[in-house]
Amino acid sequence: MMPALLWIPLLPLAAFALLITCGRRLGRFSAVVTVAALAGSGGATLALAEPVFHGHRLSVQWAWLSLPAALTAGQAGAGDPRWALGLSVDGLSWLMLAVVTGVGTMIALYSTGYMRGDPRYSRFFAYLALFCASMLGLVLADHFLLLYACWELVGLCSYLLISFWFERPSAAAAGRKAFITTRIGDAGLLAGILWLAWAGGTLRFEEFAALHGTLSGGRLTAISLLIFLGAVGKSAQVPLHVWLPDAMEGPTPVSALIHAATMVAAGVYLVARTLPLFTPESLRVVLAVGLVTHLAAGTVALTMTDIKRVLAYSTISQLGLMMTALGLGAQALAMFHLTTHACFKALLFLGAGSVIHATHEQELGRLGGLRRAMPWTAAVFLVAAVSMSGVFPLSGFWSKDAILLAARHGGPPWLLGALLAGAVVTTAYIFRLYLRCFHGAAASQEGRASHPPHESPMVMVLPMAVLALGAAAVGLAGSPWLHHPLLHLLGVTEPHGGIEAPILLWSTVAAAAGLWLAWSVGVRRARPLPAFLRPLGTRLYTLAAHKYYVDEWYQRVVIGPCLSAARGLSRFDLRIIDGAVNGAGRAGWAVARWKERFDRLVVDRLVNGTAAAVRATGAGLRWIQTGIVHQYLLVVVVAVVLVSLVLK
Repeated sequence: MMPALLWIPLLPLAAFALLITCGRRLGRFSAVVTVAALAGSGGATLALAEPVFHGHRLSVQWAWLSLPAALTAGQAGAGDPRWALGLSVDGLSWLMLAVVTGVGTMIALYSTGYMRGDPRYSRFFAYLALFCASMLGLVLADHFLLLYACWELVGLCSYLLISFWFERPSAAAAGRKAFITTRIGDAGLLAGILWLAWAGGTLRFEEFAALHGTLSGGRLTAISLLIFLGAVGKSAQVPLHVWLPDAMEGPTPVSALIHAATMVAAGVYLVARTLPLFTPESLRVVLAVGLVTHLAAGTVALTMTDIKRVLAYSTISQLGLMMTALGLGAQALAMFHLTTHACFKALLFLGAGSVIHATHEQELGRLGGLRRAMPWTAAVFLVAAVSMSGVFPLSGFWSKDAILLAARHGGPPWLLGALLAGAVVTTAYIFRLYLRCFHGAAASQEGRASHPPHESPMVMVLPMAVLALGAAAVGLAGSPWLHHPLLHLLGVTEPHGGIEAPILLWSTVAAAAGLWLAWSVGVRRARPLPAFLRPLGTRLYTLAAHKYYVDEWYQRVVIGPCLSAARGLSRFDLRIIDGAVNGAGRAGWAVARWKERFDRLVVDRLVNGTAAAVRATGAGLRWIQTGIVHQYLLVVVVAVVLVSLVLK
């Protein structure tokens, strides 16, 4: 199985190398290269399915760094003082590989139609291939060092793709914001990796479970929380979630890839992969952050009017639900929901992209009544919305209700109620989006003459149809109807045997309440609150519509003070440091000029005057030094006469 294992990341990496060097010559064939590479990686992943489903772990390793034997004493592999890096596949990583290659192939195929006519067509597909290659390398890594290298490559690719249309200032700013915000989490992750290497002596994932016997609980808690900080940044958890809504400035296929299969899924996968390091204390932090993110982002999504921003906050909310499951220690359920979420969220984004492609609009106030003009898009969008709402028997139902069951049996008593409230909000915002976009009359006909609504081409509809099948049926792989093959893959030996009637009932009630809320408040604009509660409701709505003022808080508490400090340091450097240096230079210049004048006017004149006097004296003496004896006698006679006259 080694060749198949190596080809999974190498195919998209080779596609990137080919496109970045020869992309302009290939032209529209660039898309075929990327789609074929991702499909090939998907085929290689399927080739590994049988041994992985039978419980085998496949790996390939190579020696990378030689170390002195003294540094490896007491560590695993001490007889061979070399660091070995490698790729490995178990149930957890195989599931992620299937998600990345399957959803990534559909998004790349969809992009061939969406990006048609873009002047940087080949470069887009080169970045897309590198993005998927980085994510596949991250999933396959069996060593934290290799994972971190791919982790940073994922961040770089997200910057390149979010700011792909960098000529727009908003896109360039969004790319910078995503890159800088995630760097905060990445710094915590790097610190956790270094601490783990120093304290635990290993960075191999398969050896983490044994560290509970060698490291203290407090140290493991600190290390696991630093690792979780990296996941908070990448998976857009509160308070590092602010980059993800702005990332909507990138092309819509990029948004689908980031939200469904790559970047944000990396944080969930990281926590799931390193879950053996987490202690009960750190799991409580994961649970709290995930729950706050799930509820807060869901309420913000209720107030957004840009269709992509609704879906962005929806992603943040669903990632919070996955983190909540991880906080409960339910690794398999979190990954199960990640899988179903990848299908319906990719479909929702591609449906939104189809609407934008057809209408050149993404504000809900300017949309409406698109069901007749775009029947295929409306149908697949509805499938995704129903699945996301957790309606039986679509995919979202099985993964969401599994988490509700885990909360009922393994969490605090209030957790189930909080998650049911989140389910109401989820149905409300997604059906508010669907109803206002595809039903009713068009809100405005301005500009429709030049861009009349129309169905997207088949190259865009076909990937959405495939993802619609996934959104409808992939959840059955974790259902009791098929005896939970997906949960068995993830190591759950005795999954829950059936559906609990109370959970099914409450889940259905939550979906119905969310649908009523979407129709009455989101579409009919009714005011269901009694009069005495409406002022409070207005204030809460305003708070959510302003995203709880988190961006403003960052601007006031972090960005503003940092910019003020930078401006102050700049002025200090300009006025004090540069002033001192420039003043010293000017003083030196003035002293040099004074010394030059003194040298020229005093020293040079004194020397030159002395020389002139000597020269004049010499000239005078030379007049009487003729060498004629008669003249010398005449001078003597004259001198004697004069002396005589004087002494007379």
